[in-house]
Amino acid sequence: MMRGVAFGLMLLLAGCGGGGARPATAPLAADDGIPLNTLPRQNLAAGQCGLFLWKAGNEARLVLMAQVQPAMARIALDGRLVDLPRINAQAGDTGGLFADAIYSDGGTTVALNIRLEQRSGLEGGAVVTDGTLRLDRANGDGFVMPVAGLLACR
Repeated sequence: MMRGVAFGLMLLLAGCGGGGARPATAPLAADDGIPLNTLPRQNLAAGQCGLFLWKAGNEARLVLMAQVQPAMARIALDGRLVDLPRINAQAGDTGGLFADAIYSDGGTTVALNIRLEQRSGLEGGAVVTDGTLRLDRANGDGFVMPVAGLLACR
């Protein structure tokens, strides 16, 4: 798990660079059978917190970035970036983000169930020690995958 945390910290540091909300590059396709593409670098504005989740396992890759303002989650699906508004959540105790949240645009729905753990040395954030991401589409397609990640503020 520590290897995953270190990888996540690298992703987070790469993702906290400038101010805009839109990434500069296109999502990368994955070869693991999961229809989520790898998100490109994600930026947080100053004062903003973000939740960064990657597919848990040996070939970890960034699959979701969520933020509080605006309340949304970004995924890369079918080769394009999709921002899904948060439609339901139960308040977590860390950073104003939500451990159990649902994001949907009516055609695609993502439900998160994660456990956040504060760790010494990680100020203003937390580690996602385990969790699941469930994606459902209006056409009936869907999947559930394990995720790990970080909550961090800039």
